[in-house]
Amino acid sequence: MLEATFEQAYPIARRAVQVRATAAVVCGIIPVADREDFEQEGLTACWRALPHFNPARASLRTFVEHVIAARLASIIRSARRAPVLLPIESASTLRIAGDASCQELRADVMRLLDRLGPAERHLVQLLLDHSPAEASRILGVPRSTLHDQVVRLRRRFSLAGLGASGGAR
Repeated sequence: MLEATFEQAYPIARRAVQVRATAAVVCGIIPVADREDFEQEGLTACWRALPHFNPARASLRTFVEHVIAARLASIIRSARRAPVLLPIESASTLRIAGDASCQELRADVMRLLDRLGPAERHLVQLLLDHSPAEASRILGVPRSTLHDQVVRLRRRFSLAGLGASGGAR
């Protein structure tokens, strides 16, 4: 029974991923170079889901199209999601040589840290030595709350002219 389902589902799945991939390329959601990978992800998701197909709940076409649509939408959401946060560079790791720009950067970082409230300063100090997950456990707050706080801190660092690379812009 399962082999017959795979044979019946393949042409349906192939057509569904081709249509969705073409639409994604035309709309500029994915680059042309990623089209085949996009299609392959949809077909793989369909192949993995087929053992769970129940003809009493939906037709094969509806099931296949739903699985493919859900997987491809997930890929698009993942691509649009904000990148994983990188730890804030430590001001103490900056080596002050004779370079004036390094001294200016250190002064800028210290000035910004002085303007932070005690809770924000404590969070920055935690993030210098711990991952965000560890810092959230130490503070006893959910990771999503910590993430929101880090986003606000990054915004303040950015407004102060300090880029994500830890150097002045």
